[in-house]
Amino acid sequence: MEPERTRRTQAERRETTRRALLDATIQSLMELGYSRTTTTEVVRRAGFSQGALFKHFPSKSALVAAAAEQLFEDLFTRFSSAFEASVEHADEPAIVLAMRKLWDVFCTKELRAVYGLYAEAPNDPELHASLVPVVAAHQANLSRFALDLFPELERTELHRALLTSVIYAMQGLSFQKAVHVDADDEARMLSHLESLGRSLFPKEIPC
Repeated sequence: MEPERTRRTQAERRETTRRALLDATIQSLMELGYSRTTTTEVVRRAGFSQGALFKHFPSKSALVAAAAEQLFEDLFTRFSSAFEASVEHADEPAIVLAMRKLWDVFCTKELRAVYGLYAEAPNDPELHASLVPVVAAHQANLSRFALDLFPELERTELHRALLTSVIYAMQGLSFQKAVHVDADDEARMLSHLESLGRSLFPKEIPC
């Protein structure tokens, strides 16, 4: 049994190191952006060597893609917890609460850091290739997550279009907000999205 405990401890160490490197990458992306986030900067922040980093990630693009994947997972967890807490004593339709919590996620510095990668990817083939499967998996996970909360989304094409429209509208608004968005325009757009949700899901309750 002793060898089994040793293997488990080594796996735990690897996971701890990997997570520390990803956390350091996310912090660097938020503070410095993609171009100034180097592997040297990441290992400095994480307290590991370059050799330790390259045991887990073969390149900078693989590292930042893995950081984006981890960030998406963390934000899913954050959104789920915030949404569940909001519906306990709320009078608003659950779809409206979900939209509000989703907008909170879109306004996080972490997600804006990932969108910085999107902006860099068209001019960086290696980064682009690393991000494509991560983004595709994220979109699929987001759709499954939404359907788990609101099975009504499969009712009609219009209901399915709501999900896509809300996500892309909020994504575009959050891009603009990173520089400047008029507060009245922001409130008006979010209000229109909520009205759309109310009209399509007037009495729905998440499963």
